[in-house]
Amino acid sequence: MPGGSVDEGDPLTRTAEPEHKLAQSLYVIAVQDAAWTPAAVCRRLDWSSEEYAAAIQVLSRLGLLVRTTATPSGWACVSSESALDHLLAADARRVDELIEQTTRTREAMVRMLTDFHPIHALRISGTQAQLVEGTANIATALEDAAQQAREEVVSLHPGRGVSEHMAEEGLARDRRALRRGVAMRTVHLASSAALPYMSAYLRELRKAGGQVRTAVTLPHRLIVVDQHLAIVPATGADGQQAAVVVYDPSLVEVFRSQFEYAWAQATAFGTGVRTEADEDPGGQPDRRQRAVLRLLAEGLTDEAVGRRLGVSDRTVRRIVGDLTSALGATSRFQVAVLAERAGWLASADLEQEVCEDTGEQSPEG
Repeated sequence: MPGGSVDEGDPLTRTAEPEHKLAQSLYVIAVQDAAWTPAAVCRRLDWSSEEYAAAIQVLSRLGLLVRTTATPSGWACVSSESALDHLLAADARRVDELIEQTTRTREAMVRMLTDFHPIHALRISGTQAQLVEGTANIATALEDAAQQAREEVVSLHPGRGVSEHMAEEGLARDRRALRRGVAMRTVHLASSAALPYMSAYLRELRKAGGQVRTAVTLPHRLIVVDQHLAIVPATGADGQQAAVVVYDPSLVEVFRSQFEYAWAQATAFGTGVRTEADEDPGGQPDRRQRAVLRLLAEGLTDEAVGRRLGVSDRTVRRIVGDLTSALGATSRFQVAVLAERAGWLASADLEQEVCEDTGEQSPEG
């Protein structure tokens, strides 16, 4: 993961060079001969027990060696394709579980407000949540929330970006809060941050003192004010736009935790200066292509990839076609397999590779 938010237990964390070379040497032997033993390896490579343990640790963490009783070494060699599939599947499960938890919470709140709204309306002064319907009422609720802020406002913004007019209104509201000394952190979808007016809005927000990051995917729209108020989307009567304003401290804390998780995985919105690697990719896929490759490896359809990245289905199909031709693949599955073999999915931080050319940098510390 970017910057200082790396989880040292993450199997994709970049391995130190000495341990990496040891692991490569052991993996070569394990691939060639399943009957290898620790003693034979140490004699052949002139290793100490510490060097052997370091190599085993790297390979087992990556899933390239798994425990078994069927071999003399006690380890079975796994192909890099299978190991990568396992790592990606585990990551996808964690994301799906977070989204599922969020969906259940939101649906429960909407059902509560729908079934008990009359009682709730009589106790509005002591309410724990309030359903707000209609664009105008939501805008009023957002303005009221901004006025209540005293310490910090944090927010997640998935989707393909708000309108230019709404971005201008949001910037004015954000500036008023920042001038009062309120801290502000926000995460936007990388594809929407690439839109010219959204990029301009985010740069102005950063100049005013806000902290801005972008991510490939986000679970849902969310605003949390201090420790006492959260605003999340909902479906109103007749399908009209709606939001739930949450006051219950325990629920606000849940949403605050969701934000912190997304913030830790996100990438800082930068200066827009291209690096030499951006200018001369040397035959490697660009950032958007890496994003598509990653989601293809998870088994997503073109439509699902488009929703996750905030781009059209047509754009996804074009990118998949380009990758298929470049790799000489004959199927979508083969695209992911050949990309892994070519080293295109070997990045220690796939999230950082998927952002549009918005000048993003890894977050500090």
